[in-house]
Amino acid sequence: MLDTNPSLHFSLLRLQLIELIRACTSSPDGDISEALNFATTRLAPRAPGNPAFLQDLERTMALLCFPPESLAPPLAELMDPALRRDVAAKVNEAILESAHWMKEAKIRGLVRLRGWAEHRLPGLPPMDLGLDIDGTESPDAMAT
Repeated sequence: MLDTNPSLHFSLLRLQLIELIRACTSSPDGDISEALNFATTRLAPRAPGNPAFLQDLERTMALLCFPPESLAPPLAELMDPALRRDVAAKVNEAILESAHWMKEAKIRGLVRLRGWAEHRLPGLPPMDLGLDIDGTESPDAMAT
């Protein structure tokens, strides 16, 4: 799967590099040689063929130049757990796609379609799904 999706493979390797950088910069006398070796052997060979990969690698390597507590916003994004979630979502989508399953549940697509319809047709009556935030059913759903 990773052989056919170089972007996903690069994202996973970059995430691994970020974790190595996080580990070596967590202490003042941390050894960065493992992160440098990983970047040199695993990521650098992939970067020249794709300008986006090269830019991502450069940004990631910049994490070694600045203390973690004073990172600029573009670099701080790399240390944010949201990046892990984004990469995990891409991995999940790739797994589902390789198994020829849908990338998302059908209900999610239907809700998105309903939102689009409500936006395009402002007079559309509200749709009661029988769900309530506090966990109780709505009266309309109980009657059916």
